[in-house]
Amino acid sequence: MDKFLIAGLGNPGSRYAKTRHNAGTDFIDLLNELKNTTSKEVKSLKGHLSSIEISGIEVNILIPNVFMNHSGHSLKPTIKKLNIPLERVLIVHDDLDLPSGICRLKNGGGDGGHNGLKSIIESLGGKKEFKRMRLGIGHPGNSKLVNKYVIQKGSLIERKERLNAIEQGLNIIDLIITNQWDIALNKLHTK
Repeated sequence: MDKFLIAGLGNPGSRYAKTRHNAGTDFIDLLNELKNTTSKEVKSLKGHLSSIEISGIEVNILIPNVFMNHSGHSLKPTIKKLNIPLERVLIVHDDLDLPSGICRLKNGGGDGGHNGLKSIIESLGGKKEFKRMRLGIGHPGNSKLVNKYVIQKGSLIERKERLNAIEQGLNIIDLIITNQWDIALNKLHTK
């Protein structure tokens, strides 16, 4: 059976729940709810894992239990244990460079200054052929404010915008899983 891995990045613990930086884990929580599955902690993978089947594909869904800057410590063992090719991995993460409420896809590329992606790329020995779903959180306007900004929840309007970006991603997730990347890209990026 073909396999796929979706990982949502964030920080563990209630202190960081629903913050801008946890947009990726919020995506996974809603995906699990939508697909009627729950995740279980797998200590050896340093994360919570659930599994579903979509169109004959085994889809593994991961929320790392490590802090964002150490995401690779969960992704590397998960990818290795589940034996999933990098091009069948989707990382869902917050993105400062996108306006709040925007969802975009990217195939491969650098870390774009995102410490979670940086950790994953480093842990994979520099390999970066995985797919990304970028959930816009906007930028505070000053790079000195970023660290505080990303661990805040934001205004009610912003939280609604973030939910909108997550819903945009959920609407195309089955297309990504079933190897219809170009259709997903067109659907998401053409408004």
